Amino acid sequence: MDAQASSDNSQMKSAVVLRGTAKDGKPGPPVGVVDIGVAEKAYLFRVAVPGVDKESGKLKCSVGVNGRVEIQGEITDRGVLGSSSNVYRMITQQLSPKGPFSVYFNLPGPVDTRFTLANFRQDGILEVMAFKK
Repeated sequence: MDAQASSDNSQMKSAVVLRGTAKDGKPGPPVGVVDIGVAEKAYLFRVAVPGVDKESGKLKCSVGVNGRVEIQGEITDRGVLGSSSNVYRMITQQLSPKGPFSVYFNLPGPVDTRFTLANFRQDGILEVMAFKK
């Protein structure tokens, strides 16, 4: 799709709603930045969620049949960093503050929720492929 066709397509103009620390974010990598890609058979979206502990299980993503995406999670306390032999107490912190957040947005169309693939990358990006209905 070219740039002109994309700007004329009202389905591509979706609102992103931020709540919690995603809304009140301070300077640094923002929580809730969304990129959406459209292919013939699927949508691919990426959402920035820096500071979410990948192993904690505190990140939830649901995609409804109407294309509504809901992401909820919690930014963990990064005021203390540790390595194998040292503990570091942060004197500056530019990342989003700790606490719960939620991000809601709509994909351009309906999806088949039986075929959704998610990957939470090491760089703090949640990447999801949702197949079109």
